[in-house]
Amino acid sequence: MDGTGSRSMDVDSFLDGLKFSRFHLGILILCTALTAIDGYELYVVGWVLPDLARDFGVERTAITSAMVAQQIGMLAGAFVIPPLADRVGRPRLLLFCYTGMMLSALAILFTKSLLPFTLCRFAAGFCGTAMIPILVTLTSETAPRRLRSTMSTITVSGTMIGALLGALMQGFILEPFGWRGAFWIAVLMPAILLPFIFFMLPESLRALVARNPDDPAIPALVRRMQPEGADVIMLEAPPQAERTAMKTILSDVFGKGRIGKTFLMWAIAISSFVFITAGVWKTTIFKDVVGLSWDNVALINGVNTIAGFIGMLCIGFFIDRLGFKRVMTGTFLLAALGSVMIGVLAPGAGMFVAVAMMAMFQHGGQASIPALAASLYPARSRATGVGWAYGAARVASIGAPLFGNFVLNNGMGPIGIFAMLGIPLASAGIFTFWLMSLKGAPQVVRRPGHG
Repeated sequence: MDGTGSRSMDVDSFLDGLKFSRFHLGILILCTALTAIDGYELYVVGWVLPDLARDFGVERTAITSAMVAQQIGMLAGAFVIPPLADRVGRPRLLLFCYTGMMLSALAILFTKSLLPFTLCRFAAGFCGTAMIPILVTLTSETAPRRLRSTMSTITVSGTMIGALLGALMQGFILEPFGWRGAFWIAVLMPAILLPFIFFMLPESLRALVARNPDDPAIPALVRRMQPEGADVIMLEAPPQAERTAMKTILSDVFGKGRIGKTFLMWAIAISSFVFITAGVWKTTIFKDVVGLSWDNVALINGVNTIAGFIGMLCIGFFIDRLGFKRVMTGTFLLAALGSVMIGVLAPGAGMFVAVAMMAMFQHGGQASIPALAASLYPARSRATGVGWAYGAARVASIGAPLFGNFVLNNGMGPIGIFAMLGIPLASAGIFTFWLMSLKGAPQVVRRPGHG
């Protein structure tokens, strides 16, 4: 192209026709780094709990109030923040939320008692819970359609990087600097990335065109995404009905033809989150029920983290080629099988293989949830659709931690415990198959020349 011509096309055709470039790579790296902050910050209390309780002079169980406050904040944020992101823009909300997380961590450094600490954790939960839905929405809307799931699930895999940072923190920071050292990291990470959000992270082109086709930011972003010397592109916006913003969002999520898909999407998210929240007891179960040594428990956790990270990185590649129906359904069902096999093979060497299998497919399935949610809704309401699926899952999974009390108090063995843990994973697979069998479910689209 000589760069002298101009032509018009719709935004989807423009984005889907782009090759993966430095622009896409920059967005992917930045959004993945931001999810790593989320993965670290929202779990940091659990990592430093013994040190924290000792410094505050309270029982460890007293810190539960801070964890509950954080969960309440996450519930509120999951329903409040995504609709705002759809209305005022993803980067603006990301700046607000990461600033809020940074300031809450900074305030914690100066707390000396449980009450102000608890209030700060509420703020952190409120600001942090919507990060993954917004970041996945941004990467999926930026990516060509053939790469949406790949970029979305790689973005979510950043949470595992955050978990690895937590492990390193426990090994190198906690001993010399105490729990405040852990929160200094929680302050510094967003502080470092805030300028990158402000200067480098654009609003998605789809969202800009959907909100205001005459926005002067659109031509600049188009030029930024195009290869050098390409023709000038004028984007056409599809006609939109005149409705208020909230009416549009509610119609996109709960309107005719969407409400059934939305509730099935919520059922998938709920099933997966029930497993995750019930699974917080896995370490105790491996130690007290299976009878593993602490060294083997640490090995189990390491296998779980590494296999889960691999699953998160890979699943988007297969979804973009084979579709959500086959890949997600199979992934959740294989995760359920892996969970059952853990109980059957415990405490032998085969148990470690089963843990790797379960972790790879379970974490891969979890990473695919926001990618599937993002594909169900139009750009103007996508952050809301993804965020509310997460919110519904968090509401429904509040009681899941009681699972540990139930199985331990009733003296259940490994087979019964891990078979029960497999039930929500199998349910997620069944709900995925049901959703993807409905008319209008998102399908794999292949473009000539892109395999």
